[in-house]
Amino acid sequence: MPNAILRPGGRRVAAAAAAVLATLALPVTTRPAYAAAQPQLQVSSTADVRIGPAGTTVGFQLRNAGDAPATGVGAVYDAGTTSDDVILSVPEGSTDCRQVGRTADCRHGELAAGQDLLVYPIVLRSTPDARPGPAGTVRVSVSAQGPDGAVSASYELPVSIRASGSGLVASVGDLGSAQQRVGGGDRRPLDATVFNFGDTALPGFLLNITLPLGATFGERYSDCVYDDDWPGEPPAGYVYGPQRVTCRMNLILEPGAGVAFSDPQSGDAAFNLVFGKNLPGPAEEAGWFEAAELDDQALPDALSRTGTTAGPSLADKIAELRAEAEQRNGTGPPSRAKPRSAGERTPDEPPTTGPPATAGQHDTAGPQNPAGPQATTGGAGPARVDAEAGTNVDEFSIWTKANSHDLEVRATAVTGSVGDTVEVPYTITNHGPSDGAATWRIVAPSGTVLLPSQWCAFRDEAGESIAELSEVDCGTESQWPATASGEGVLSSVVRVKINSTPGTNGTVTVRSVGPSTETGPKSNTAKIVFNEPGGGGGAVDGDDDGLPITGARTGPIAAVGAGVLLLGAVLLLLGRRRRSTVPPPSE
Repeated sequence: MPNAILRPGGRRVAAAAAAVLATLALPVTTRPAYAAAQPQLQVSSTADVRIGPAGTTVGFQLRNAGDAPATGVGAVYDAGTTSDDVILSVPEGSTDCRQVGRTADCRHGELAAGQDLLVYPIVLRSTPDARPGPAGTVRVSVSAQGPDGAVSASYELPVSIRASGSGLVASVGDLGSAQQRVGGGDRRPLDATVFNFGDTALPGFLLNITLPLGATFGERYSDCVYDDDWPGEPPAGYVYGPQRVTCRMNLILEPGAGVAFSDPQSGDAAFNLVFGKNLPGPAEEAGWFEAAELDDQALPDALSRTGTTAGPSLADKIAELRAEAEQRNGTGPPSRAKPRSAGERTPDEPPTTGPPATAGQHDTAGPQNPAGPQATTGGAGPARVDAEAGTNVDEFSIWTKANSHDLEVRATAVTGSVGDTVEVPYTITNHGPSDGAATWRIVAPSGTVLLPSQWCAFRDEAGESIAELSEVDCGTESQWPATASGEGVLSSVVRVKINSTPGTNGTVTVRSVGPSTETGPKSNTAKIVFNEPGGGGGAVDGDDDGLPITGARTGPIAAVGAGVLLLGAVLLLLGRRRRSTVPPPSE
């Protein structure tokens, strides 16, 4: 019965009318007052750090899990509660950290919303006669400024002292120099060595290499794990990850012995770095080469990965380098060294990933080698390091060639009346080819002021939060990838309060702060344009914190209008279908 809903006196008609009336009776909810976005700091590290006399460079992961940038990020690393057997220092040449007694006070710049930052601010050593076992905790206090004031986070890192005197030391050479730089399309070998300066043999170690954006590894070893968080595949010539590799080296490393990952004489290496068109420059970028004992988790858990990839074996490559060196130097037969036998492995231990390295195969410190230990696996020109100065993490420089990018900013015209607060959308794009870094300044049109908005630092000259400004500086303080990465576009809004008729002098101007040069300066500025008012945004009385956003209530208003039309249609149909009950007039 298709017309049942319109039957005179039917209950469905009453129900439909009641539903429409109930809809009309619903209160119209206005848009809630703007709540300023805030950063949320997080800090983490390894579950436990085990140290020895050789020293361990400790890494921490700082993260802004909020939705606003954190500025003036600082951290205090306090070893005051650890035992007297623990020695804290800052890495040699550090300009970001200052040591005061058993604490390190560090400045870490700024963290954009969602940004992670890996830092290596402190080195922990044990005294020569230290007692093995737990040695207390290092207390970490991180603080920063957000749009609504200060934010902070804390963390406690357990520290223990190794039972043995083993100690790994990593050594790696720089790539290029100020006169010989690398750029897109280049490939360079990484000259690196790992030593055991302890007094007991090690069954192996964990190897980690971290590269800057725009660099990656030329090989994909099946016994290594590659950390790649970039989406999809970039265009030809661009490099976006993986920037980090982790390899488990299951080889015996005797005291005083070392293993080389390159052969400087032949130019062959286990790790060859490849560079993309997006590599910023000219600059001195940094990479990290780290060795850690197998029972240590050298980096934060969030950075660990599991699984393997298809490809050749790193263990085979190390054996190949050794065989080539032995054959050339006449120190052994031209065959690959064999890994540990099956009887030397525990049942739950994975397959070996390298040949044994013993003191008999490598030079050790003493009168016959006054320059210090060296690893001869790579052939002539072996690496030499100072046992006293070395740590398990070594930083290396990558000198990059000049590059350029094209930054573009666009702003969308808006409509508003005096008393309104409007949101002006804008986008900033890095068209590349180089990745970069940028800040931008927003200038309010005359007759308006800017209110706290994402990415922007609303602070006065004393660094205190402020409610409004006529112009403000904004930025991410992180690398800005080119669009070839699948990202490279920032979209946001700035809140503008209209006090009087807006002028035409408002602008959003982006400025590169990276090493690459800008090729399109004309697109670096966009005007903030107000259309002619069209009735305003329905501003209501209230304080500045609860100002309405123009156009926010069009949805509820439209719903009310649709309800009125629906009720009218129902009543009209009822009137047309109902039979008359009034008797006809007499003739």
